[in-house]
Amino acid sequence: PLVREMMQEVQQWKQLHPYFESPEQGLTIAAAEQLKDSLPQKAYEQLLHWADGRTSLRRLSRRLQRNLGTLARGLYPYVERGWLHPVITRSPSSSTQTNPSTELDSKKKPHVVCIDDDLSVGKTVESILMKNGYQISLITDPLPGLSLIFELNPDVILCDIAMPRLDGYEICAMLRHSKVFQYIPIMMLTGKEGFIDRIRARMVGATDYLTKPFGEQELLLLIENMSPENKDSLKDELKNFSG
Repeated sequence: PLVREMMQEVQQWKQLHPYFESPEQGLTIAAAEQLKDSLPQKAYEQLLHWADGRTSLRRLSRRLQRNLGTLARGLYPYVERGWLHPVITRSPSSSTQTNPSTELDSKKKPHVVCIDDDLSVGKTVESILMKNGYQISLITDPLPGLSLIFELNPDVILCDIAMPRLDGYEICAMLRHSKVFQYIPIMMLTGKEGFIDRIRARMVGATDYLTKPFGEQELLLLIENMSPENKDSLKDELKNFSG
């Protein structure tokens, strides 16, 4: 059944050629007036925000909580008319493009705090980030770790969901009620893939959601998108949550 499902997805992507070739493609707006007249106001505003040539279709589907194939098929008519232009974003798997961890080499990289009671997961995250020049602090017990977070004052927080005594939802909600962490990126790390879990994570103010097991490049790409140069767009998103 899984193979059949995968083959159906492949066939669906083939139908989107030649405009869409990969989920890692992004979009730019070529005809704003036509799009504004053809789309609902909310959909048009979302496109204005995300059609920046850097946000991939895969990431956009996560942000909008939409199926990737459904999203691509919905955008296809506007690409076909020339109102949207697909562009190649920087792919973490491409050897001809820049590693997402290297662009910040000349700048101060974010300080990341990882909250996870599973030491093996924490050590994996630590190894990946340290290897790529990030400062990383591990917290394996979230209850006493809450006060430590304020002392560390991180730029990005990675937080597991399923933990004893204090789960990730509670931690995220607590941090969001503090002015210090109102706009700090918080990414949930979890083995849960359910739609309800994603909705609940967004409701407590999570910036993004990464399902275990995850790859090195996937983690680095998400960390990069939460880095200081993207702070304004992240702040806008979290203002919508807090509002």
